[in-house]
Amino acid sequence: MTSYAGPEGTLNFRAVGALPTTDGRTVIPGKLFRSDTLQFLSAEAVRHFVEDLGIRTIIDLRMGYELKREGRGPLEGTALSYHHLPFTVEGTSSADSAAPVLDPEDPIVPHYLGYLTTVPESVAGVFNALASGNDALPAVIHCSAGKDRTGVAVALVLAAVGVDDTTIAAEYAAGSDRVSVVMERLRTMPSYGDTVDRLPPLANITPPEYMLRFLAGVREQHGGVREFLLANGVTVDGLAHLREALTQPS
Repeated sequence: MTSYAGPEGTLNFRAVGALPTTDGRTVIPGKLFRSDTLQFLSAEAVRHFVEDLGIRTIIDLRMGYELKREGRGPLEGTALSYHHLPFTVEGTSSADSAAPVLDPEDPIVPHYLGYLTTVPESVAGVFNALASGNDALPAVIHCSAGKDRTGVAVALVLAAVGVDDTTIAAEYAAGSDRVSVVMERLRTMPSYGDTVDRLPPLANITPPEYMLRFLAGVREQHGGVREFLLANGVTVDGLAHLREALTQPS
């Protein structure tokens, strides 16, 4: 496992930047970040978020059950804009667990595509939050593990501003070395516990093929990322604003 230098209290935090788009632009470094749960941030990490990184917006994709049991942590005491946009699942391992029930043969891609049909308003809400004004960025998108829900949200944002599938898939897979330590911490959290051990082994990896198949599925089922967003409350102007705010000419 490579060394980890994320903010204290996170296990799967990273910047999403310097990625090329298909029309000659680049995702601006320092505008978008992704993370696992932020409830364990230290006081110094909170200062780093606010003063060094200049974070202005927090997008929390955890289910209401997770938020209630785990809380927001020390960022709740800051003036940062907060958006709770739960990416819910159809079922969980038990009544007191947030761990999803997954198909052991193909656990991830159908699960990811399910977010778009189960909670299209939350998916669209991510874009509306990021495009809500000139002061929305920098932003951090997070869930509990920073792997699946966060991976989907970040992938859709990147696709919407013109990053190609292969680059998106590589970004998704970049956190593969963090999965084991993240899962170990989930086992200690009230909303997960040992129910994470019921997840199929194929759910605990993040190969680029998962993301490539997901993006292909979005095109097959919805016509594409932009088409899905425009059909679910995101405007053309909003997408254009986000592109201008998140990317720059190379």
